[in-house]
Amino acid sequence: MTRAALALAVSAAVLALAACGRERAPASPSASATKPNLLLITMDTTRADHLGCYGDARAETPNLDRLAKEGALFTHAIAVAPLTLPSHVSILTGLYPPRHGVRDNADFVLPASETTLAEHLAAQGYVSGASVGTYILAGEVGLSQGFDTYAEPQRPKAAPAGDPNVVRILPIVERAAARVVDDAIGALDRMKDKPFFLWVHFYDPHMPYLPPLDVRPRFANRFYDGEIAGMDAQIGRLLDHLRALGLEDRTLIAATADHGESLGEHGEDTHGLYVYDATLAVPLLVRLPSAIRAGTRVTSLVSGVDLAPTVLELMGLPPMPGVQGRSAAAAFRGETLPEREPVYAESLYGERAYGWAPLHAIRSSKAKFIDAPRPELYDLERDPAETINTAPARAAEASEWRSKLDAAGAAIGEADPSASAGMSEEQRARIASLGYASAGGPGLSRKDRPDPKDLAVVSNLFLRAQTAISDGHDAEASKLLREALAKDPANPAVVSLLGALEFTGNDRASGLARLRAAAVAAPSVFQNQWNLGNALFLDGKLDEGAKALRAALAIRPGSGEAHYALANVLAAKGDSAAAIAEYNEAIKAGLATPPVRAALGSTLLATGDMTGAEAALRAALDGDPALADGWNKLGILLDKTGRRDEALAAFSHAVESQPDHADGLFNRARLELLKRDLPAARRDIDRLIAAHPDYAAARFLEAHVLAGEGNTAGAREALTKFLAAPKADPGMRAAARAMLAKLGA
Repeated sequence: MTRAALALAVSAAVLALAACGRERAPASPSASATKPNLLLITMDTTRADHLGCYGDARAETPNLDRLAKEGALFTHAIAVAPLTLPSHVSILTGLYPPRHGVRDNADFVLPASETTLAEHLAAQGYVSGASVGTYILAGEVGLSQGFDTYAEPQRPKAAPAGDPNVVRILPIVERAAARVVDDAIGALDRMKDKPFFLWVHFYDPHMPYLPPLDVRPRFANRFYDGEIAGMDAQIGRLLDHLRALGLEDRTLIAATADHGESLGEHGEDTHGLYVYDATLAVPLLVRLPSAIRAGTRVTSLVSGVDLAPTVLELMGLPPMPGVQGRSAAAAFRGETLPEREPVYAESLYGERAYGWAPLHAIRSSKAKFIDAPRPELYDLERDPAETINTAPARAAEASEWRSKLDAAGAAIGEADPSASAGMSEEQRARIASLGYASAGGPGLSRKDRPDPKDLAVVSNLFLRAQTAISDGHDAEASKLLREALAKDPANPAVVSLLGALEFTGNDRASGLARLRAAAVAAPSVFQNQWNLGNALFLDGKLDEGAKALRAALAIRPGSGEAHYALANVLAAKGDSAAAIAEYNEAIKAGLATPPVRAALGSTLLATGDMTGAEAALRAALDGDPALADGWNKLGILLDKTGRRDEALAAFSHAVESQPDHADGLFNRARLELLKRDLPAARRDIDRLIAAHPDYAAARFLEAHVLAGEGNTAGAREALTKFLAAPKADPGMRAAARAMLAKLGA
């Protein structure tokens, strides 16, 4: 069900407090002859109550504290969702998640039809740049709309389809605060002579908590706070550079967070599952000396959707059309504003990851209502920690709040359908690497919808298992997943991950059974179908594997990895024409990686299309000169087209790239034998047999080397071993028998 909130207003509960040093008097925004710049700082996973300016006496946040002293601090800023991508989209568009359509960290893209703050400012003559710390906010999800430059984490290489390791949790894709600030300073230097908008995002406080080494000793057992301290130091470096350029007082600086962190509250280790204030209450600091009196505190309730309207009014610029937040700027002019309508927040994480019930919340400054299987109502004045659910005792009031939530949902409207455009398998794997379970898509096929507040421990166990897999501790992960499954047997995410882990380990039969069960229980989940198809391929069940991968493509037609995996299955089946078509679809979908081009070249080679095969293989090697398989296939092609010296060089490149590359060693030894270079052939055959004792064809070549060396008995023994091998090539078998007969066996 779509939920939203009514348009927002801000009350006039604004108190001016004296700042350290001399208080600045606000000047009229029109007094400035030039347009003010905008620096937007967003901090991932940062609780307001863990900053010094919000009352944490142990915090080391002098730079954020200075922003609060010299500008305004909002005491009740609320995120729209406890997830990075939906929250940032709301900050940058002024729209709630049900309206902009980005409801989770994966499988959603901000539609091009929506207007971002960067696009709006570009129309006002601003240049812009962004530097973000996590792949979740990569430009390809739509957030780069309107930015002139967009610095983001570099992509890791895609895992090859058909990799024996079915469990695909890639290394965490983030950039440390220092690197983020390096790029931000570079953007400042490029933009300093024009009105600019710079967005800087820090990912550091996100789990796992690993503070910088120089900070870590001061935060023993408080690594989360250490991450915040390290981030604050880099924010200070950025602000120092802004000041050195003479731009600090001409720049509106806004600092906020996308969400907080539970840190065990309500049983949740991190964030994403619940909509309590532990993950929704965020800092919001705004500084612009010409418009905001130093030391101002705004006690009104504000939402993430209010940020864009507020900064635009403070900058004296036209508002963005169609936004659902309202500006709080009038509060800085001393105007009395009406009490705002309740604000909306949501988490679809439990639904999409585990098939649990979604959570939708609506709140005022005094109360919060959460729509769940067992509804929740909290008196925030008496119970700010949200520990006493009053809904059962105040059923009539809870019913009124539900009506408000329904009305809010009706008022907001729905999103452009293109928002759920889907992500590639590589993108999903990267999102999963960051500790989110729902990177595979919604578990909406589950019939029962448990209340998330009953099963936080299951989510914690699942996320710990993901971390254990990333750290190489598969046995620990298996134990955690079995514990989770005992508490929630129908959880499709747990069943699927445990199945993948078992299949990758020593229990293929059980793993495959679980993967089948997950695909049946939640057939609309892309990850389930992809994992099943990959496992079936590896298990030699090619027809079933192709069926599962086609099901994955029916869910996400644009997945290059699924096209690639299906192509590999079809190539193994000998359907070269269909495989070539799928490889080309993978490339068309954006997966123009060297392994894909090499696989295409190999399949074209099998059809006899030498020209097309050579072009594809050389393109693959241009992209990755260390691609051993590509060099080996190119060597085969060159040999077939009469370019033996070039072929020998190609096989040598394969072996240089991967010293134990079996086919490269075999093919190089074969050409060395044809060139009568027996010592070189002997060297490669010995290496091949040592590294791959079960490589049957090696014995066939060894027999030729031994015969050339005059060792007839040795040659006969090698041929006998070759013929005894169960997987020996039939054509070679006939040649081996003929050679054995010739040697007098």
